[in-house]
This record gives sequence, C-alpha cells and structure tokens, in this order.
Amino acid sequence: MNKPMGRLLLCVCITLLSGHVSGMGLSEAVETALANRGDVLSAREKLESSRWSRRAASTWFLPQVDAMLAYQKNEDVAGFTIPGLGEIRTGFTYQSQYGIRVTVPLLVPQAVTGSSLTDASRRLAEHSLASTESAAVEQVVASFYGVLLAEMMLDVTTEALEVAREGYRLAEARFAAGTISRFELLQNQVAYENRRPDSIAAAAGVENACAALSAAIGNGCDVRVTVEGDLTDPLPVSLPGTLEEARSIMNLHSPALATARELQKVGDAGVDHAAAAFGPTVAFQTSLMYQGGEDEIRDFDRETYSRNLTHSLSVSIPLVRGISDYSSYREARADRLAYHAQASDLERYAELTLVQAWNRLAGARETVAAASSTVGLAEEALDIAVVSYEAGLTTRLEMDQAFLAHTQARTNYASALFGMKTAEAGLAAAMGTLTANWK
Repeated sequence: MNKPMGRLLLCVCITLLSGHVSGMGLSEAVETALANRGDVLSAREKLESSRWSRRAASTWFLPQVDAMLAYQKNEDVAGFTIPGLGEIRTGFTYQSQYGIRVTVPLLVPQAVTGSSLTDASRRLAEHSLASTESAAVEQVVASFYGVLLAEMMLDVTTEALEVAREGYRLAEARFAAGTISRFELLQNQVAYENRRPDSIAAAAGVENACAALSAAIGNGCDVRVTVEGDLTDPLPVSLPGTLEEARSIMNLHSPALATARELQKVGDAGVDHAAAAFGPTVAFQTSLMYQGGEDEIRDFDRETYSRNLTHSLSVSIPLVRGISDYSSYREARADRLAYHAQASDLERYAELTLVQAWNRLAGARETVAAASSTVGLAEEALDIAVVSYEAGLTTRLEMDQAFLAHTQARTNYASALFGMKTAEAGLAAAMGTLTANWK
C-alpha cells in the first residue's frame, strides 16, 4: 500500500469513528490554541486585572467628592433649668444635615509607592502572559508534529503489513506448487502475523496523538482533528547560526529573563511601599453643609437649614501604631530577598534551557542527516533482497531481515524529523521568539 492510499484510509477511518473532522495546519492550530486555551485566557484576564489595578492606583491625586444626607434623633436632649422660668433645652430632638465634601490629597506616600508597585505588577503580568503563550505554542507544535509522526508510523506499519501479506500469499502459491517447504511457508505466515500488532498499535497511536492535539489547542478530546502538513515541512521560525547569537536574542526577548527583572522591581517596590507607611500625609478638604434641628421631624422645611462652609488643611504624621507597620516593613524586606533569589534562579534556568535547546537541535539535525542516508541504503538493500528472493537466490529469512531493516530505518527517520521539529520549537521558545511567529 502506497503512502497516499494509507493517508486516505486513515482519514476515512477517523471520519467514521468521530463523525466530526476538522482539518488544520500548524498556524491554524497555534491560533486556535491562543484563542481557546484556558491557561492563556487566564493569563490574559490577570493582565487585564493588573491594568485596572494600575489605573486605580495612578489616580490617587484626584479629588474625592462625597455627598451626604443624614437624620439623627436625640433621645436625651441637653438643657438646664432656671428657677422661675423652668427648663430650657439647648438642643433638638431631631437633627439633619446634607451637603457635599471635597477632599484633595496633596501628599500620600503610600499612594505614590502603591502606584509604582502596581505598575511593576502589571509588567510582570505581561511577561507571565508571554511565557504562558510561548509554552502553549511549544506544546501545540509538539502535539501537531506528534500527529504527523503517528501518521507516518501508521504508513510504515501499514505498508509493512501489506508486504508481509503479499509475501505470505506468494508463499502459499509456491507451497501449493511444491517449490518451498512447509517450514518456509510457516516463516512467511509468522512474519505476517508479527506485523499485525504493530499496525494495530500504530492506528491507536494516531488516535491518541489526535486527542492530544485537540486538548493542546483547547478543544475537548472528543473533537477529532486532522492535520495538514508533513514532517519535512519547515517550521516557520527564525533560528540563529551560533549560540552567542541565540544568547543575544534571548537577552532581548526571553519572557523568563524579563520576568526575573520584574520580580526584582516588584520586591524593591514592595519595600518602598511598606516604608511609605511611616511618612506624613497631607490633604486639603472643603465642605459645604446645611444643618438644622427640630423637635418634631415633620417640622423640617427649607427654612430650618443653615449653611456651613468650611476649609481645612490637615497633616497626619504617624507616630505610634503598634508593631503592625514595622512588621509589614520587615515582611516586605523578606519578600524582596525571596523575589531576588527567585529571579536569580530564573536567569540561571533560562541560560541552561538555551544551552540544552541548542545542543539538542544540533544533535537532532545530525540524526536527521544520518537517518535520511540510512533510509536510502535500506531501500536499496531491500530492492536487492526482493529480487534475489523472487529469483530463488536468497531465503525468506534474509529478505525479511532486509525488510525489517528498511522499516526500522523509516521509523528512525520519522522519529528524527519529529525530534528536530520539536528541538527547533524548543530553541525558539528558549530565546522568546516562538510566539512572535504567529502574531
């Protein structure tokens, strides 16, 4: 069975089993994942939340306007008694006030430092989103090429099974004609039967790979996805020629390094914010109130109220607030040390990841070159073995060994291609440029 026929049968089988098939290329799979995956959506919402937090913190200097309306009933009204005149009350049973109050913050240290802290948190959320998207794209690339690898393995095992079946049929004809022994007939039958489990496992591998891709792009595993492409198709990423060039690109674009830098800034901003609690606050306030009082609530009318306009400038200096502010400051200092340590680990891990990705890609490219050459040699050896067997110059065992070597060479080549594609994606992810190719 040739390769196009094997893929056609695969598509028909998937259609019959699932009843719903959607075909997509790598770019479409990546775009679907970036639009549907829960981890990406969660990171985007966290970024949106941090943006609103930043906006709220940056408006600390704006005036605060409050409207007020209040009624009050006094059960004990103050008064005094004058002999001969009786009791004179100095208050009212019911009091009411309404008006407007404007507060203008002039100096609020914690508000200023809080604005810096939320700004650093926003940038940290941006880099976290970039890291999440890069990891999602890398997983989609691996899953996408995993489907292509599984399909290629199915092609190899299907062809191997078909050739073994034809060999067994030829052996049956020769045995009936008396040109081969019963033993050689059994060899052909065993060779055929031994390939059936591999074909079954390859078909199951395709199903599992399609389910993994469906989950990777944010769909349910029950939504079958067929891919359009080939393992030999180039991955749409730009890769450097040297490790030093890759390191320079990583320093500019790596979300891990950017996250490390922002973690340090968040730690420093947290200490500044905690220290600002010991600083004075200055605010200007003006209020326009209308106040009135009556002994009966039904007696209130417009004439009852009198105007009261006040202005004030207040300075608040914290002197003693227990140990809460000091404890918060020490907590912020400890957090800063933790953030800096975490940032150092991220930087070291980013460097390690880059070196490993570079070495992995270099090894994968050499493996592909070697596997490709081996496939050509194995095909030539198999052609010679088939002709020799048909001419009666070699045994079935020798031909079967040649065929197994050819199957193994094709399998190794497919695995090598898969390893090279995932290594390319891994290097681009380590440099921080993987997601940029789809944006």
